[in-house]
Amino acid sequence: MSNSKIVSSDDLHADKGSPDGSHAACSPSDVKTGLTKNKPSFFHNSKKVSQETSDMEVDEPDANLREETGILRNISKRLSKRLSLTSTKNKTVNVSDGNTANNLKGDIKEQEEKCNSLENQDAKCSTENTKLLSVMEINQLLSQNLLLEANENINKLEEELFNEREPEKDEKYHQEYIKKVRDFNLLCDKLAEKLTCIASNSFTVAQQDSRILCVALKVVELQEAADKNWEERMNPPTTNCFRRPRKWNDLWKETVCKSVQERIATVCLLTRQQDAKWLALHLEQLQQTILEDLKIVKNFIQKCYPENYKIFNMYVECYHSDVSSHLERIQQNHLEYNELYSFLNWVLHTYQSPDVMSHPDLSLEVKMKELGPLLNQEVMENVMDKYAKALKVIISNWMKNSLEEEKTKMLEFETQDPELKIGCYHSNMAFDITQMVYECLKNVDNISKKLKDKALHICFDELENLIHCYHDIIMCKPNVVPVLMVGLITCIDLRENIEKLKQDNDVHANKIEKTLISVVKQLNNSISNEILLRVKKLMTKKWLSNSEDFNQIISIAEKYCEEFKKMKPANYQVLVSSIHYQFVKEYIAQIVKQRFRCKSSEERDRAANKIREELGTINEMYGEFGSTALWLLPLAQELPDFISSDKSELETKLKTLYMDYPDIGEKHLLALLHFRGILRGKRKSNLIKYFNQVLKESEDSVTLSHPLFEEIKMEGQLNCMS
Repeated sequence: MSNSKIVSSDDLHADKGSPDGSHAACSPSDVKTGLTKNKPSFFHNSKKVSQETSDMEVDEPDANLREETGILRNISKRLSKRLSLTSTKNKTVNVSDGNTANNLKGDIKEQEEKCNSLENQDAKCSTENTKLLSVMEINQLLSQNLLLEANENINKLEEELFNEREPEKDEKYHQEYIKKVRDFNLLCDKLAEKLTCIASNSFTVAQQDSRILCVALKVVELQEAADKNWEERMNPPTTNCFRRPRKWNDLWKETVCKSVQERIATVCLLTRQQDAKWLALHLEQLQQTILEDLKIVKNFIQKCYPENYKIFNMYVECYHSDVSSHLERIQQNHLEYNELYSFLNWVLHTYQSPDVMSHPDLSLEVKMKELGPLLNQEVMENVMDKYAKALKVIISNWMKNSLEEEKTKMLEFETQDPELKIGCYHSNMAFDITQMVYECLKNVDNISKKLKDKALHICFDELENLIHCYHDIIMCKPNVVPVLMVGLITCIDLRENIEKLKQDNDVHANKIEKTLISVVKQLNNSISNEILLRVKKLMTKKWLSNSEDFNQIISIAEKYCEEFKKMKPANYQVLVSSIHYQFVKEYIAQIVKQRFRCKSSEERDRAANKIREELGTINEMYGEFGSTALWLLPLAQELPDFISSDKSELETKLKTLYMDYPDIGEKHLLALLHFRGILRGKRKSNLIKYFNQVLKESEDSVTLSHPLFEEIKMEGQLNCMS
């Protein structure tokens, strides 16, 4: 066994446990480690702190030798105490000398059995003698991204500072202590900066080297545990210079959410001037970013976190919240019609669809019901109102343009007939407008039912304005039959298309339908105006003996019907049936307007036969041209029968007439009695009484299918009653 004395760190740094309570002698000539007698501190110059290891002559790569040297120092102390190696007391050996270390190995083996009982104490001494790193060395660990080691040493440094705090010390000591705390806090700030940098770049870090993210998370967990210990230890708190609790877990979460916000902010957002489809492109790229990022979270980032973090849900909530804020800022700007549609469709459908949050790779993890709507109701109502206003402008402009185009065509109709398509007059106006409305409603229906109802109201309101304007334009033109027919065709087509929209909104559809019926009726009247004017002059004194006027009216009516054949079959049939009805109605109106009165039974029979013949001719002519107003046919027989019947059959004939045409009124009956020649007397009053009884008895059993007499207004008292 060597007679050299081993100088250990315990020998160099005597503490209160020393026998004499003083520091052990330490001469630079005896010790090559260069350690001072002061207590080891993190704030020593890095050179001084590392001298013990740097001055040793053991090759750095030889890890076993370094470990053995440390053991030697500990064991030598015990040996000196237990074996009283006084003979070599005044000699020192450089523990860094390789040969000496080798010689000591034999001594160690010889004394191994005697040292077994002190094994636990050796481990304790080894822990106590662990070197405390300086600020510069800890900073170097941070620079090398050795975060766990840096965090461990920062915590030790914190403990040292905590133990050194002594308010009763002098001012110089106090200033030095403040400086140390400041340096310590700078280290904490740098560590926090490293952690936030990793959290901010989690998407890249997790894919390239997930261990870095795992280490950072471990540091956060250790700091959270230290926060908890600190709060228990410092309750109530006595100092805050160490900035505890640091709550780095909260900082981590805030950084993660901020990183999501930054990723959303970096999605390309062009201006309208750069690209007309700027918003649609942005939303497409936004959904791609969300989907790709959440896939990375699920497949890479999530694996680095403990389950209790529920990190995937956290990221989903961050994206949901930040996308909501992002879109809310976008909608505050002026958005055009197509942009508003893209915005609403993306918020209400695309975001929740398999293209984004309900993607097959995410659908099991993403709970859309728990997330709630992307934008609150107030914001959505605001955007929908903007869309409705933009839609109203678009629809109005569309219809104005269609009206101007039709107006231009009408100017051409004054000098030449309208264009024929497959032998028929036609107009694209109704088709264009209908397609416009359908396209609009189809787009809106993709967004929401509520918005569709609002859009339908707008379309109907604008359509009603267009119909009135269109009618006014037609009526201002010369009474040219082709122009009237084209206008009629357009209104009939519109009416048919409105019927298809009734199921979506009966109230507005019925309003438009009534407007179209009124316009069609006025156009029909305009077309048949020449015929009806002649019918009004038919019932003169020479009517009974002369058929020339009637035959001329029939001739004109036939020419009109031939012209009507240039309409589409469906429209043509509607028009012919309508004029058939107007012709018959006006003919009956002349009978009941007191233009003629029979003075004898012979004259009454002749009048009845003429009415039967002329009504038959009217019905036959329009029937040949395809009229569907078959309900008018019985009138040609029943009205003449009532006029020519004997007094005993009047009640029977009157009831027959009433059952087929229940809208006949008391004034109409009085006019027919006047035509027959019954002006006054009991017979007249009995018939009126009987008629009122029939009305009362059949009130619930008779229904009116087609109005006729109620369209013939009987104003004022009859002349015969004066």
